[in-house]
Amino acid sequence: MQNISTVKKRIMLFLISMSIFLSVLDLFIVNVAIPKIRVAMHASVADIQLIIVYYVIGYGAFLITSGKVGLKYGHKKIFILSMFSFGVFSLLCGLAWDIHSLNIFRLFQGISGAFMIPQGVTLLSSIFVIEEERRRAYSIYGAIAGISSVLGQILGGILPDLDFAFGGWRLIFLINVPIAFIVGILSWGVLVEIDRKRDLKIQPLSQLVMVCLLVLLMYSLVTGADYGWTTTLLLVLVNAIICIVLFLVIQFKNYKKSINVLIDFKPFTYRTFAVALIALVFYSLVQDSYFFIYANHFQLKLDYTATQTGLLFAFQGVGYVIASFLSLKFLSKYKERFMLFGLLLMIGGLVGHYWLLSREYILFYEVALLLFEYGMGCGVVLPSMFTYALSSLPTDITSIGSSLYLTLQQLSIALGVSIVGQSYFGSIDGHFNSTVIMIVLLIMTGFVFLISYKRRLSN
Repeated sequence: MQNISTVKKRIMLFLISMSIFLSVLDLFIVNVAIPKIRVAMHASVADIQLIIVYYVIGYGAFLITSGKVGLKYGHKKIFILSMFSFGVFSLLCGLAWDIHSLNIFRLFQGISGAFMIPQGVTLLSSIFVIEEERRRAYSIYGAIAGISSVLGQILGGILPDLDFAFGGWRLIFLINVPIAFIVGILSWGVLVEIDRKRDLKIQPLSQLVMVCLLVLLMYSLVTGADYGWTTTLLLVLVNAIICIVLFLVIQFKNYKKSINVLIDFKPFTYRTFAVALIALVFYSLVQDSYFFIYANHFQLKLDYTATQTGLLFAFQGVGYVIASFLSLKFLSKYKERFMLFGLLLMIGGLVGHYWLLSREYILFYEVALLLFEYGMGCGVVLPSMFTYALSSLPTDITSIGSSLYLTLQQLSIALGVSIVGQSYFGSIDGHFNSTVIMIVLLIMTGFVFLISYKRRLSN
């Protein structure tokens, strides 16, 4: 790997970065387009929540296993296969005939994304072996993720408004297809395979049970809140609980036999990591719920077009990108206090949202400024929390810790969309209710960091 030319390394970095670009793009592009999809597909509130929830479940549930699969069968091979798979399921999402088929394809699209990301990160670390080069490569990789989040929100607004032959909203999925296939083909000739561990044991049963329990649990929670708890949904929930028990039994048996368990709890023995993950749960319950709520509110209540909504969210994205670069400088000095500052910006932004959007006359630039402020808060908290969580872990378990962190983040996002989404659509005062819930969750996040800060001072 050390003899690769600088030009080829840059090409490799570009191809690998397309994995995070597509994964992040497809999370944010859908948020803005959901009201259009709901009308076109005659979907219920539960159905449109599942568009996000299933993608996030597929993505989060396979993050831990996907790294091991790449190690066993080859990171390059799995990267290319998952890139093609992402393209195929994006095509199927774009051609979906009803909301149920769309949600199923979204689940597999998320799974494909979960297999792309860990392979790309591992390949980057093997290509850029010099520490300074590797740090620069990761910075570019992260910047592309930030750019993708902004671009996703803009395209999620513009594309659904296009007068396309069979629905402009379909373009938000179809746009992935040529990118995924071109990147997959080029990667086959450009990327280099790294050493494999052919004797590595994978736990397919644990993974299958985990996916089943998450799908059944989230489906029952989302649809139960919307349609009511019918006998069928109660049976689905019971099956989810059975899957949880079965998963824990399998994990315990594997642990007793000294077999690699699917979820390794070793990182939780480090206090800083454990604190960060508690805060992460509260924060992630808000993270994507915010976009889900306001994408609907802007278009359904304020009669903004999808394009206007996308442009508004772009201001949030710009604020996020600017603050995320600043976070690298200030986190090491201020630690928990810096994240508390970011949370205050977010809380202030939410209070401002409710006050401004409750007025009779609303100016576009006023909304844009509030979204920019909220985005700055997100840009302070989210990257800082990830760095804070992993900073205390030894090198040999950092990869385990990062997988646990990202998995818990995605699953909390799915749960948050369900809880906050139902609070918004479930009553006349939905905007007030959802705002209060998000503010309380952010206060809880800050409370965790405040306790951590006080304990660190006392020690």
